[in-house]
Amino acid sequence: MEFSLPGLLGAAVGSAVGVIDFSVIAMLVRRGAERRQLADPARAFAPKQVELVLKVLFVVNLCVFAGLGYWFGSTIGG
Repeated sequence: MEFSLPGLLGAAVGSAVGVIDFSVIAMLVRRGAERRQLADPARAFAPKQVELVLKVLFVVNLCVFAGLGYWFGSTIGG
């Protein structure tokens, strides 16, 4: 299996975009968990649950953006 240089560069750029996108998503998830904690402490999420969700979101987000970046880079670069 061969990897193209434009595809790898696209994957690197896609990964960077994915990390930036994740920071926005993480902020929204944490803010929502805090609001739920303040509104009804009995129904609040445990901090471990929130961290697990964020870890899963990070992995999925990074894989999707790296894959899209590789596809876009190899399509544009030939």
